[in-house]
Amino acid sequence: MKEFLKILLIEDDQVDRLNIQRLFDKSKQKVLLELAATLKDGIDKFKTQDFDCVLIDYHLPDSEGSEAIDELRKLDENEIPFIVLSGMGNESMAAEVMKKGAADYVSKNGLNEDVLERSVRNAVQIYQFREKAKLAERALLEREKQYRTIIETVSDIIFRLDVDGKIEFVNPAIRFLGYEPSEIVGQPIDNFVEKVDGVDYEEDMNSQIKTQGVGPLATNNLEVSLLVEKDSTLWEQNRAIPVLMDAFGLWDVPDEVVFKRDSKKTFLGTLCIARNITEVKAIEEELLSTQARLIGAVEELKELATRDALTGIANRRFFDEYLEKEWKRAQRDQYPFSLVMIDLDFFKAFNDSYGHQKGDVCLKEVATVIDETMKRPADMAARYGGEEFALILPETNSEGAMGLAEKLRKAIFDLNLEHKSSSVGDRVTVSMGVATLKVTTESNYCDLITRADKALYAAKNDGRNRVALFNDQMNF
Repeated sequence: MKEFLKILLIEDDQVDRLNIQRLFDKSKQKVLLELAATLKDGIDKFKTQDFDCVLIDYHLPDSEGSEAIDELRKLDENEIPFIVLSGMGNESMAAEVMKKGAADYVSKNGLNEDVLERSVRNAVQIYQFREKAKLAERALLEREKQYRTIIETVSDIIFRLDVDGKIEFVNPAIRFLGYEPSEIVGQPIDNFVEKVDGVDYEEDMNSQIKTQGVGPLATNNLEVSLLVEKDSTLWEQNRAIPVLMDAFGLWDVPDEVVFKRDSKKTFLGTLCIARNITEVKAIEEELLSTQARLIGAVEELKELATRDALTGIANRRFFDEYLEKEWKRAQRDQYPFSLVMIDLDFFKAFNDSYGHQKGDVCLKEVATVIDETMKRPADMAARYGGEEFALILPETNSEGAMGLAEKLRKAIFDLNLEHKSSSVGDRVTVSMGVATLKVTTESNYCDLITRADKALYAAKNDGRNRVALFNDQMNF
């Protein structure tokens, strides 16, 4: 409902006008009331102003009964609601005005703010719902018109098959082969596809074109030949026309649910699109090439969005997304989950001594060793920020995480990258904090990050170049 409703009251009795104004003032709905004492006065205001509702007295000096509704409706393109008021109403009077299109009929005897407010609110809401429905219907019809125009004008042949592979619909493009759409509806698609010697055609059709039991896009660019109608002029030149066919499985569930084995779904049939490659193959190849370039560009953009530009491993953004996704999976299966935080020891001193270019080279080499240490598909290494890295280790207990961390610490130590400004030796070293949680539905991965950070702090505090496992005594 609008915050304010603008209502036209056509009422010749001043006492009734004041009473209705008073009732609106007491109601919860805010109303701007425009008054008219005669139908003529009401019509003049109706022509020049927009109203959300009109209240009309059944008996007016210049109108009687439902005549006022007829006169106002002639001027009303939007069919706004009219509510008729009467001080001596009956059922026949109510039926009369409702047949004329009144939204409601209200007796002025015993009229209170609740009755008045409810009548107006219901009438306006029904009007608003009807207007929304009209808009939605117009939009739907427009979309259907656009889709039908496309289907009827494209040169591609479009079939819809039922669950048995029979044609339910074919667009007018089939006339290119000499058929009328109405002639082939109800026939199996097999009747119009050229048989190939030595090929089990029926099995091939079931698995590639009819698509049942396969995903939403079961067949892509399948090259088949569609038979030409024998009485057509095209028959003398070509007995069959080669086409590239795409076949889409139609289901009663969204596409992403189709692939789930345990989901309840019903196969509805197949949508087939056949492109005549005798004429459009060159264009199609160009489009496919463009599509491939676009896909490549999208993949490249995805890679740039998830990879750290300097080190080439995952960036902090992808770390956050991947951790959240794997944590949800761990909550479902409730297995141990480990996180390792890594920090290069005294890296600021390294940059001060050797320069930022050497620092970047150092980060790249360390990142390469970290990435190569990740052997399992679910494990992931990321640059957490600056000289910090992090390892996500799903389904890994504390022993496994500590073993991997110690192996990695030694591998970085064995790089033997010079670091004369370090307080723990003359080469680049790292400190690591390891934390493990048995994931439950209530646990939060932020707790795991906090624990790994505390363990990392402990490793630094204990002299660096070491791995520390979180324990409950780490309360600093």
